[in-house]
Amino acid sequence: MNIILIAIKNLKKNFSFYTLYLISASLVITIFFAFTSFSMNDVMLEKISSDGRVEMMCRTVSVFLMAFVVFYMTYSNGFFLRRRTRELGIYALLGYRKSAIMRLLTLENFFICTASLIIGVLAGGFLHKGVVAFITALLNLSLSDEKMILFNPGAIVQTAIFVLAVISAMFLSNGKVIRQTSLLNLIRLEKHAEKNMKTRIVPAILGLLMILSGYFLALNILQGKDSLWITAGFTPIGMLTLLLVTFGTVFFINSFLPCFMSLTRRSKRFYTEVRIITIPNFIYRIRSNARTIIMLTLFSAATLTITGVMALTLYYPIAAVSRIAPSEIEFRVENTEQIPAVKHILAESQSLESNQTLVTNYSLESNHSLVTNNSLESNHSLLDNMDSSGVTLTLTDIIKVTSDASVLPIEYQIGSAKGDANNEKLTRVPGFECISASSYEQLMTAQGRSDSLEGLLPLTETQCILVKYEPNADGSDETGCVYPLLTDKGPLNLKVKSTTLANPISFANSIGTLIISDEAYNRLVKMTYPRTTVLSLNGPGLKNNESIYTAMEKITDNSPYLQGNSHRIQELLTLNSSTFLLIGFLVVLFFIATGSILYFNNVSAITDSREDLDILKKMGYSSKKIKIIIRNQVFTFFSIPFIIGLTDSLFALLVYKRGLMQNLLGDTLIQYLPVAVSVGVTAAIYLIYYMITKRTCYKIIFSSSVHHAPQSPN
Repeated sequence: MNIILIAIKNLKKNFSFYTLYLISASLVITIFFAFTSFSMNDVMLEKISSDGRVEMMCRTVSVFLMAFVVFYMTYSNGFFLRRRTRELGIYALLGYRKSAIMRLLTLENFFICTASLIIGVLAGGFLHKGVVAFITALLNLSLSDEKMILFNPGAIVQTAIFVLAVISAMFLSNGKVIRQTSLLNLIRLEKHAEKNMKTRIVPAILGLLMILSGYFLALNILQGKDSLWITAGFTPIGMLTLLLVTFGTVFFINSFLPCFMSLTRRSKRFYTEVRIITIPNFIYRIRSNARTIIMLTLFSAATLTITGVMALTLYYPIAAVSRIAPSEIEFRVENTEQIPAVKHILAESQSLESNQTLVTNYSLESNHSLVTNNSLESNHSLLDNMDSSGVTLTLTDIIKVTSDASVLPIEYQIGSAKGDANNEKLTRVPGFECISASSYEQLMTAQGRSDSLEGLLPLTETQCILVKYEPNADGSDETGCVYPLLTDKGPLNLKVKSTTLANPISFANSIGTLIISDEAYNRLVKMTYPRTTVLSLNGPGLKNNESIYTAMEKITDNSPYLQGNSHRIQELLTLNSSTFLLIGFLVVLFFIATGSILYFNNVSAITDSREDLDILKKMGYSSKKIKIIIRNQVFTFFSIPFIIGLTDSLFALLVYKRGLMQNLLGDTLIQYLPVAVSVGVTAAIYLIYYMITKRTCYKIIFSSSVHHAPQSPN
């Protein structure tokens, strides 16, 4: 019979067997085509990349993307080759040469990959369109739909060439197996699993000790300055932790789990009609599929870690903007002409609707109402109760005072507002930067954070509140400390009533902020101290209003002291969104590959165990108990990579968060939200694959109409 006809007939007869392979291959090519289309989208890249950073990321990610696709496709091809070796051996017995068998396999791969290419290009075009629409909406870009091509010809050609390269790689892989396998082994190869690995006590104990030691080193980073990560160095301890966890995971799966399960045989609880089947089966599968399980576990750990790092790196800076730039617009007033200019911009801005109120202590246009509140003798910081739709202007005087206390907080002498873009290089003279309690309350209310004031106010004349830059690494707190402020009339002793992370002014304009009582503040006002005035603007009309912020840049001559909450968030999204999108392509491929490999291996194991399960049926095992055995077997193969991979990744994320990120938000649970979401999404994906795999395995055992392996043509 013609080889082409045989290939077509094989695919038709065993379509259900190849369905998930076709779907997963199509998804992989969909991701690849969408990524290629995005990297060739000059219109989009011109909008989001001005320094070539995104283009460089595209080139870097494309290398990993292509390598991973080749690995996944060749692995899947190898799996199906092992499932079909009995059939191929029959072809050899019938007189087909190995060259003919190679042509048959190549044609089948060509048909499957061609179908996957067509599906992938069609789906990838729409996925690319959706990605572009998402970025356009996220970054408020202006793009014409006419310039956005649904199917980029260059991307189609590049994807087709890459698919041909993948087919060539699978051809070489198949050729190596066929050439090196004898006729007899070809027939029996289907029953061969990976090389059995003997269980040894020493590697089992070593694996447990190594993985626990790695986790211990990761937890040691919580010790702050006394941790090994500080005393011995971050890089050497980091590499040691990585090696301990990686090799510990290998030995833990390869040796410890089989040893541990073997010990359960000595327990009377082992002798139940389900456990007496599932536990020996578990030990066998761990031994015979150790390499695959280890690979999947490390894949899962890498995927979860990358996903968590992406989520933290994108979410945490945005969440920290509430501290870096708490007001919608804020800048240091350097001349009196800036205030009328700000008033004029706000009055002319189209963002102010007719029912909005502009609040200030300067005269306004006739169509705006004037609200004043002279709460302090300085007549600067003011705020009045107003409609929530209004815009509030608040002038705050910051008085710089020194102290001769023997122990001073780190905020007293921080040299710059680290991590905040333009103001990183600004020098700062050591000292406390004092504002009044009234100013603090007014600013926090204007920013919509009045709930953070609970328990802080009021203050007596000798009390103060210290605004921390970040919590102390050792967990200590300055509450109760007394700091003598050096004044013209002798020291003014202030006792710290409480510390807080709720700073009212951006780090560009104030670090080491000390909130003091109005009485103490009025005493300092009468003395000659360095003083700066900060103007803060808040209100819903300013949110995401880039036109007003741009106008403020002109007023302040692009001063590094100009800060804005919405502007900073938009800036972070613009800088990071494209990078995380590109890495996201890899993460999606990891999920597809890991889930598909788990599916293929479980289906293969259940197919091999069908005769054993048929014997159990004849021995009186009910369908319910057979399903329990199948479910336990499938669940074990899914749970090991997920649980161990999740544990490894959580410790990796702990090190990343503590060692490589600033702790501006303290220990609030909200900062761990992105990690929880990424873990939840990963668990949901594993659960979906688990349910699909379990259902397929049930059909293999209980449905006689399903083909359990590829059939030879008649």
